[in-house]
Amino acid sequence: MSDTTLRHLETLRIIPRYPRKVTARDVHQQLQAAGFNIDKRSVERDLHKLSTSFAISCDEDVRPVGWFWQSGAADLMAPGLTTAEALELELLARYLKPLLPASAWANLKPRLDNAQATLKTLDVPLTRWRKRVAVIEDGPPVKVPEVASQVLEVVHEALLHSRRIALDYHPVGRAKPQRYEVNPVALVYTGQVGYLVSTLWHYSDMKHLALHRMDNPELLDTPAQQPEGFDLNRYLREQAAFDFPGNGELHLVLRVQGWLKRYLEERRLSKDQRIEPDVDDTDSAIVRATVKESERLVWWLRSHGPAVEVLEPAALRQRLADDFATLAACYSEARP
Repeated sequence: MSDTTLRHLETLRIIPRYPRKVTARDVHQQLQAAGFNIDKRSVERDLHKLSTSFAISCDEDVRPVGWFWQSGAADLMAPGLTTAEALELELLARYLKPLLPASAWANLKPRLDNAQATLKTLDVPLTRWRKRVAVIEDGPPVKVPEVASQVLEVVHEALLHSRRIALDYHPVGRAKPQRYEVNPVALVYTGQVGYLVSTLWHYSDMKHLALHRMDNPELLDTPAQQPEGFDLNRYLREQAAFDFPGNGELHLVLRVQGWLKRYLEERRLSKDQRIEPDVDDTDSAIVRATVKESERLVWWLRSHGPAVEVLEPAALRQRLADDFATLAACYSEARP
């Protein structure tokens, strides 16, 4: 293979997929780093020549001119996918798309199309795997709020490059949106609903902004203000940021029905959980566990109705007793 052909192949490899771009100067520097002895003017001629045979384009109206692979262009020189690789990519597309930056998804899309084509043309046991696995969300089937594609793109780019965003936000309970300047810190999904962990303007208090309540985003040139020493895993663990935390830990004592006992044997409430026989009722069991006080815990206890009875602490038992008394009153009233 000639040096010119190798240089052209390396040039095509350097060019990113839209919306990212690369200048002729950047291509020239990377080619020199790869050992090609060529001047910048020759690189520019190569780029224009290659654009007549490959799906690469440039934005002539912007200086410096940026080169890119067109959105949706097929992969160049991509080796054929094995069945296992095709299956991995197809499952990635199905379940992890919201977690990928929009630019990374655009780059991956042609390979995902290739993966789906591979799985359609083969009839081997591994290709049938995707039809025999599924992930089901806990709770009732609810419609996931729609997030504008522009919002995702801007949020992802801002997180990747640590830049501030200006956007319209629709707070709960307010009729009109408010214009915020947002410092993105992290992106967290609870179920299928995404939240941008962020600060506003120059303030330091953390906010959780729902992606589906955002509109008209603008990526600013201003660097995003980042909290010093921020660690997402520690923030989620220690601050219980998405767990509606209370004031501390609870020493929980429950009386549970037999089926819930079996459930908790497999899905423990805590490391120190103990399950004991109920001397007063052979069909029930006593569960003891040290857990974090949170609204999620209260929701979970409510959701099991009469299958679980809180014995301790007394304050939590009284709260649930009041809730269920109110609920019983609601259902005792005749409705038209």
